[in-house]
Amino acid sequence: MSATEIIFYAIAAVMLLSALGVTLAGNIVYAALLFIATLGGVAAVYLLLTVEFLALVQLLIYGGAVVILILFALMLTRARERPQALFGKSRPFGVLAAMGLLAGLIAAAVTTDWVSPADRDGIEPVPFEAIGDVIFTVWVVPFIVVGILLSIALDGAILLATPEDEED
Repeated sequence: MSATEIIFYAIAAVMLLSALGVTLAGNIVYAALLFIATLGGVAAVYLLLTVEFLALVQLLIYGGAVVILILFALMLTRARERPQALFGKSRPFGVLAAMGLLAGLIAAAVTTDWVSPADRDGIEPVPFEAIGDVIFTVWVVPFIVVGILLSIALDGAILLATPEDEED
């Protein structure tokens, strides 16, 4: 077993444990921190695959922006005032669905004919400059639309969080 495989299995174990922690954590802030650890593990796997750009995007976009947006939405809304049922009657169905998804993913991973590095002769890596040019020329409108949608979501959370004026 090579050092890369050992590192991969260590990262996979951290990702698995933190993903379980996300689903089992009773506090939403702890769940968000464990979610960041899970996403950091995904970024580490990207680094093992020498896809540095995807690792950076994973950390910046998902690990940073999305998790912070989720935390802002939860903290700005009145989620604490409403009773929360963390483990209700539908929990066994959720566990069953998760186990079915896990079985499907394992079956897909086992039955896939994976390409070895020796078979990738004609594949060349795409330079960062080309990715940046495509994002800010071809995909500039979706990039701006996503930014506007995230701003609208944050404005909506602030609007929901402001206390209503009670008239006497």
